[in-house]
Order: sequence, then structure tokens, then C-alpha cells
Amino acid sequence: MRAADLERIIENKYSLLLFFLISLALISIVSTSNALIHFIIDGVFSMIVFVIMLKILKAHRFLFVLYVTLGFLALLFHFLSVFVFHSKTIGIVAMLVYIFIIGILIAFMIRRIFSEKLVTGDTIKGGISVYILMGTWWQLIYYLLWLLNPQSFIFTSAGFRQTDFLYYSMTTMTSLGLGDILPQSYPAKVFSMFQAVVGQLYVAVFVARLIGLHVAVHSSKK
Repeated sequence: MRAADLERIIENKYSLLLFFLISLALISIVSTSNALIHFIIDGVFSMIVFVIMLKILKAHRFLFVLYVTLGFLALLFHFLSVFVFHSKTIGIVAMLVYIFIIGILIAFMIRRIFSEKLVTGDTIKGGISVYILMGTWWQLIYYLLWLLNPQSFIFTSAGFRQTDFLYYSMTTMTSLGLGDILPQSYPAKVFSMFQAVVGQLYVAVFVARLIGLHVAVHSSKK
């Protein structure tokens, strides 16, 4: 790869991440019926992209090594729980590790985006990517709650799938709330409430930050 191509990738890092996240959501429509394909796409490919993103963002070596190690463990536990032992306990451990490492990625990206000194199209796409990742993070929270207590949610339609929690997560975070999936247990209600609040606050703070940077840049040019 030429140096110019590498620089172009670095300049459009968030654009590539957003493209991947949207593509992943579209592919999941047809991949959920096959457990192995779903694991490869949602698990392995996602982890590879997240690791590459940390590398491009020049994460500290300790954080990068920790992330790679935990990512490998999450994939291992996920594979063992679904394809080898069919163990709910191992699946819970996998979810806990997934929640932790995606939380790390979100926190790291927010710190980098909000430390930008210049507003670009790629910066905006980075903010959108974080928003989608937050929806994925809450999806894992809800799935974990369901694993711990299957009565945590009420599904008004038949044919529940794990990806339904992504749908519930995004409708909750955008305050759409169609009502076909209802939190039943107290932890599910509390987490749903917090997600709705966090989702609105993030958008407000991110937009305010963009406006502040835009005003600051134009003021310095005068």
C-alpha cells in the first residue's frame, strides 16, 4: 500500500467505520438465520475492524494489547458457548467481555472526537459511528439481562431473535418506543430509562461541540 493511500485511509477513518457499521446492520438481516455466519460477521469481522480502528487512532500500546487480548477471549467464549458446550454461563461471560471492550472503544472514540480542533465531515461521521456503537452496547446489555432472566422483557410478537434487542435499543435511544418489546424487570426498566436519557444528551452535547468548534474556527480567522 502506498503512503498516499494510507494517509487517505487515516483521514477518512470514521467514514470507513460508519460504512462498516451500516453494512453490518444490513448484512445481519440475512445472516441471523445461520449461527456460524452470524458469529463470523458480527463477531470476528467486527472485532478485526475495531482493532484496526484503535491502531489507526494510535491507541496506547497497553490499551491496544489489552483490547486484542480481551477481544480474543470474547470471541473464544462466544464460540464455545454457541458451538461447543451450548452453555448459558459461558455465553454470559462472553457478553460481559463484549460489553467491556465495546465500552472501551466508545469511551476512547468519544475522547478523540471531542478533542478535535477542526470540524470535518469525517468528524461528524465519527460522532454518528459512536451513536451506533452506543446502540450496539446497550443491545448487549439487554441481551445479558435476558440471559440472566428471560422474563426481563415481554415480546408482543413471536419469533424472538437476539438482533431484536438492537432494534429495541435503537428505538429506545431515539425515544421512538414502538411498544412491541417491553421491559418487564426492574433492571430492564432502569437501563432502558438511562439509555433514553444518554441518547438524547449525547446528541445535544455532540451538536453543541460541533457548533462551538465551528464558531471558534471562524472567529480565529477574523
